Amino acid sequence: MSERAWYLGCRADQVGESAVLVGDRGRVLLAAEILDDAEVLNEDRGLTTATGSYRGERITVSAFGMGAPIAAVVLHELAGLGVRRFVRLGTVMTVGETQLGEFVVAHGAVRGESTSSTYLPLEYPAVPDFALTRALEDAVREAGLPTRSGLYASYDGFYTEMFETGVGLTSVDDRYATLERVGIVATDMETSAVLVAARALRVAAASLCLASVAGRTNEKMARPERAVAEKQLLEAGFRALSAAPATV
Repeated sequence: MSERAWYLGCRADQVGESAVLVGDRGRVLLAAEILDDAEVLNEDRGLTTATGSYRGERITVSAFGMGAPIAAVVLHELAGLGVRRFVRLGTVMTVGETQLGEFVVAHGAVRGESTSSTYLPLEYPAVPDFALTRALEDAVREAGLPTRSGLYASYDGFYTEMFETGVGLTSVDDRYATLERVGIVATDMETSAVLVAARALRVAAASLCLASVAGRTNEKMARPERAVAEKQLLEAGFRALSAAPATV
């Protein structure tokens, strides 16, 4: 990779060894308020990126928007710049007993998206770095936040695989019933790709997400409660990165 990342436009000396991947660029700006000495590095194409410090750990936060392809691009470019640990901090839809407002730690993910298969074959499992995952679980529990751990399912088709619109090959409601029956706790569009791409690139990755939408009913968290929870989500991720031992 060249001196500057192709899309992110930043240099190796501008990023930390730890990074947070978020969807919403607004979370990067919120993160910059939490981090010490934060500097915004890039806003091109909406891929807002900033680097600052938290409890002595230099952390880069980068937004990818939505979907597995661009999430993998951002992870790949940051890994090429020297980032060794990644945490996805985003939102998921509930499955089964998962409740709105819970902080859900991924123990792995069903590979329902297509991007991960360009990194490793489908036979390869989408599993997180275990030390980083434990650090996320500890950070959430120590903060006294409602939490759940389990398997995600990640898909490309939001309106055909995750959100019922009557368009698509199978009923979304039937899909959720099947996922619930086999113990899946949440759905999103990125986690499985992030975990597999990280393994292929020999970096550590884990995923912690806020359950903000009910999978069966599409009910959303109220905006004020979600705003508070998203700040708590970032703080938990930062605590985990500052506490987790180096694993790669």
